[in-house]
Amino acid sequence: MSTHAEHSGLDERFDPFSESYLSDPYEFLAEARAATPVFYSARLKYWVITRYHDIRQIFENPRLFSASNALSALKPACPATEQILADGDFSPVPTLTNVDPPAHTRVRRLANVAFKPRRVAAMEPFIRDLVVKFGEERLARGSADLIRDFAWELPALVIFRILGVPDEDVPRIKAGAESRILFMFGHPSDEEQCRLARGMAAFWRYAEELVEARAREPREDFTSDLLLARDGELPALTHPEVATIVYGLLLAGHETTTNLLGNAFRRLLSDRSAWEDLCRDSSLIPNAIEEVLRLDSSVIAWRRRTRQAIEIGGVPVPAEADLLLLLGAANRDPAVFEDPERFDIRRPKARDHISFGHGAHFCLGAPLARLEARVVFEEFTARFPTLRLTAGQTLRFSQNISFRGPLSLLAHWENKQ
Repeated sequence: MSTHAEHSGLDERFDPFSESYLSDPYEFLAEARAATPVFYSARLKYWVITRYHDIRQIFENPRLFSASNALSALKPACPATEQILADGDFSPVPTLTNVDPPAHTRVRRLANVAFKPRRVAAMEPFIRDLVVKFGEERLARGSADLIRDFAWELPALVIFRILGVPDEDVPRIKAGAESRILFMFGHPSDEEQCRLARGMAAFWRYAEELVEARAREPREDFTSDLLLARDGELPALTHPEVATIVYGLLLAGHETTTNLLGNAFRRLLSDRSAWEDLCRDSSLIPNAIEEVLRLDSSVIAWRRRTRQAIEIGGVPVPAEADLLLLLGAANRDPAVFEDPERFDIRRPKARDHISFGHGAHFCLGAPLARLEARVVFEEFTARFPTLRLTAGQTLRFSQNISFRGPLSLLAHWENKQ
């Protein structure tokens, strides 16, 4: 372990579930990154990686760093929880996020066959109509909670349209997604873990039932296309593999985008000149979104496991060690980004962030998230140029190590006469 980390007590002070860290992790992340490339957290039993180039190299080398722990429960399941999951026939199989090449290569190629760029591009009119509809129906009073009234549901309805899920299932899926985030990335009590496990089992059955329904009667949706996807001699995806992909997208396909929209509203409305610049020139919006992703990552930490004893940033790390990759620290690394704490919607290298990962596991849904954010801010800057955050509010965040965005964001504006 680095002497820097020992002297500064980083390992003892790193508590990603504390209120101070949840509300603003970036002061600690900057201190940790400056002090050491790696430190060990006895609280989490993870080796914590702080710097951009080390994390990028870890993503690039699945031969040395496995993704097998990416979706493991941070706190191991207690016996009662294991029984609940067994009774609920909870049986996802490693497919995309938590499997390594060559098995990952086959599944990703078949998923790409189904998730074609033209499918994403074809969603733009639907997304734009939905944003306008939400604006007219939910943002007519001159004030709103931008998360609960808008960003909570919109990304879910988009991914539902792609997967073939009925709109009325939004509350059910959002509840299941929250259970999964807190189970895998939180630190719940045994009692709370049991409650979350019941929600996860129900969430899994929903995905299974959707896949079985599409196997019987295919439709024009991504779930059906996954079942039908073919690429040369590659074995087709099995029903459990398709169910696991759908199960994953029913979480990652909207929660991260809800976070992106919440973080973007917060950053852009906190910087009045940036918001006004976007209102005057919508061509600045795509890069502004990349800068939000860099400065305020929707996912601030991810996980890998070493396959052998290895040095990371000059620090020896043992074989089979769990790694916590601090994407939120890497995206503000001064070795890569000039004046990294400054929010700059014109930043030349903003897109060099690693908020979507990097390498073979680069986020499948990144083009869709970027499209949704672009359309949302094109419409909002045109329709609500006087939008402002309500003063005096205290932002709250979900108690987990990875997914980060405000749970509520109050705003107001002047209605056009």
